Amino acid sequence: MALIELAGVARHYQHGDIDVPALDGISLAIEAGEYVAIVGQSGSGKSTLMNVLGCLDNPTHGSFHIGGQDASQLGPDELAALRRERFGFIFQRYHLLPHLDARANAALPAVYAGLGNNARSKRAEALLTRLGLADRLHHRPNALSGGQQQRVSIARALMNGGQIILADEPTGALDSASGAEMLRLLGELNEKGHTIILVTHDPSVAAHARRVIELKDGRVLKDSGTPANHSLPADAPAELAGTEQAGGLRRLQVQWREAILTAWLALRGNRLRTALSMLGISIGIASVVSILALTDAARGSIEKDVRGFLSGRIPVWRGNPALPPGAVARSFRPSELDAIRALPGVKDVNVVREMQLTARHRARDAGVTAIGADAQSLSARKLKLAEGRYFNELDQASSAQVVVIDGKARKALFKAGQPALGQTLLLSPMGLTAEVPGQPSAAGAALPMTIIGVVDPDSGGGVSFGFSNGQVLLPLSTFARKLDPKLDTDSFNVMLDFSVPPAQVREQVIHRLKALHGVEDFDSWNADEEFQKIQNVTAAMAALFAGVGAIALLVGGVGVMNIMLVSVSERTREIGIRMAVGARQGDVRLQFLIEAVVLCCLGGLVGVALSWLGAQGINAVQAKLEVQVSWTALAVAFAVSSAVGLLFGTLPARRAAALSPVDALARE
Repeated sequence: MALIELAGVARHYQHGDIDVPALDGISLAIEAGEYVAIVGQSGSGKSTLMNVLGCLDNPTHGSFHIGGQDASQLGPDELAALRRERFGFIFQRYHLLPHLDARANAALPAVYAGLGNNARSKRAEALLTRLGLADRLHHRPNALSGGQQQRVSIARALMNGGQIILADEPTGALDSASGAEMLRLLGELNEKGHTIILVTHDPSVAAHARRVIELKDGRVLKDSGTPANHSLPADAPAELAGTEQAGGLRRLQVQWREAILTAWLALRGNRLRTALSMLGISIGIASVVSILALTDAARGSIEKDVRGFLSGRIPVWRGNPALPPGAVARSFRPSELDAIRALPGVKDVNVVREMQLTARHRARDAGVTAIGADAQSLSARKLKLAEGRYFNELDQASSAQVVVIDGKARKALFKAGQPALGQTLLLSPMGLTAEVPGQPSAAGAALPMTIIGVVDPDSGGGVSFGFSNGQVLLPLSTFARKLDPKLDTDSFNVMLDFSVPPAQVREQVIHRLKALHGVEDFDSWNADEEFQKIQNVTAAMAALFAGVGAIALLVGGVGVMNIMLVSVSERTREIGIRMAVGARQGDVRLQFLIEAVVLCCLGGLVGVALSWLGAQGINAVQAKLEVQVSWTALAVAFAVSSAVGLLFGTLPARRAAALSPVDALARE
């Protein structure tokens, strides 16, 4: 059985409605080890025949067998396997990859055979050394002469064995000396058992072959036939055995490594375009990560403050909008507060005794809220002592005229840096001027109070839940005797010990007070429920802001897809070369997908770095809001970058993989 058999092979092309037959019913057989020259004028069909013979193209009609296998019925990946295992190509224009050196170009077919890096490098070095290029292993094509480049292409053709070598006008771009050397090398290869199929329009080149097939108008015009004394050499050379085809897993490992390396070289070779593409992804990732970091910091601060202020208590106050017209709500009596204290889950009851007063210190006065305070008031109001001391038992027992003020009151009544402890405040009803004690006023004498302490909000964040004006805390006994002597109160806070769920405690409080008052003439709310609502609002805001940042990322992804489409267009010939030496469609698709992912991941890393630097800058200029870029955010950003690369690299990768090897090789 002949190595190559064609029976009635036709290849037609459609140009609009016109059917153009490039090959028209060709039948021939080529034995293993032959040296065949295919000649003919331009348009005779010799290049199309070479493409069919090399499994770069499928015939429109007829059958085409290689080693007994019908190649005309094979799909793209099966044809790629045939090219990888049986064929070696030598092109007129060399078709070397410019970003690879001579050794890497020669080793390229072994990549798709799954041969490891060390093994294929050694084989490529051996072949190049045999071809006289031992001192040019690490030179790129632009540093090699035309003859040297063609010898590199011969080494590449032999890399996987090169049982069948297809040479398309191999001397067309060479000077006479280099052309003669090329023909000599082809003759040597044929003598060692390689099947040489030479395509040329030059009769003097064709004369070196032992069989000449002349084409005209897509048909065989003349065929000198297989020489009568043709036979294969007794000892086939080692390269005819080819490289061992690795298993699927090993070949996949080699493919990934090669794809990542190729992606890096391609991106490095177009630095400006790569930088501009990365910029879009970097801005998108930086926007998303920064917005998430800022919103997390803001949410954390707000929720910490709100939780600290609201949690652990249930506010209750007199009045209810549901009361009928004319109904008067009752205040809360001390005995009723004691009944609430006895409920399970209640830690204590904090009575709210407040009054709006005017405070004066020397020439300064300000409106303040006077608060009757007990031992639980600081924790209930989320305040902490900043200076001085708080009320003790003696102060409460003796109704001492001492006060603790907050920062707002201090700022309003004292100059910056002026000490407040030990100073005297004069408290009088709102709207009336506080007079010096001993001097009568329109409404009576002002109440002098000594400042013993200063408090600040204990929220720990950037949100304060104090009053709009300053707060002045008095001992509860002093408040009752000197300002408001009534025993009943209009509001109080139920302090929780969390032994019972807050919602259940609230139900018990409502039930107990309703039984005592006979009607629900009061209202209350569960601070934890309100806090959950605030959390839902902040989460929705965070999602909204993240969506805004995602738009920037989407724009960056579209930019990457556009750049990758341009890259596919510019590297069409490279794609054709890779397919010619055995790359499957999946290999090409993987290469461009990985390139898109690498590009996006690099952009993502830059974006994360920008976000981190931005966070450090924000933290350096202020202390209220601590912005942190967490490791989780880094991992998410990297994953999102990869996903963007996969998503927006799919179309360019599919377009690259769908290219026809013939069309791709013809593109300049």
